Amino acid sequence: MNVDALRELSSDDLTERLDEVKEEFFNLRFQNATGQLENFAQIKQIKREIARINTLVHERELGIEIEPKPQKVAKAKPKKEKEAKEAKEGKAKSKKAAKSDDADGED
Repeated sequence: MNVDALRELSSDDLTERLDEVKEEFFNLRFQNATGQLENFAQIKQIKREIARINTLVHERELGIEIEPKPQKVAKAKPKKEKEAKEAKEGKAKSKKAAKSDDADGED
């Protein structure tokens, strides 16, 4: 995971990610000890990711890095004129539907 993606995570998500990566590092070390590890470069990559996460956590503790705020989805507010027009159209359509229902019932 690159640094930009890590910076977007909250502090809680970072600690969860750190736990996951440490567990993965343990498994890689275990595989290496038993001779089952095929890609030794993975150990180096995992160590670097642990260092990146620890750096971000420490930066946030010192106030260097600010935790990102959760993004809110903004709803577009319809204009008053548009609302009024839609309301009028809705009433007109409901009146027409009521009239057609009455006409169908007369047969």
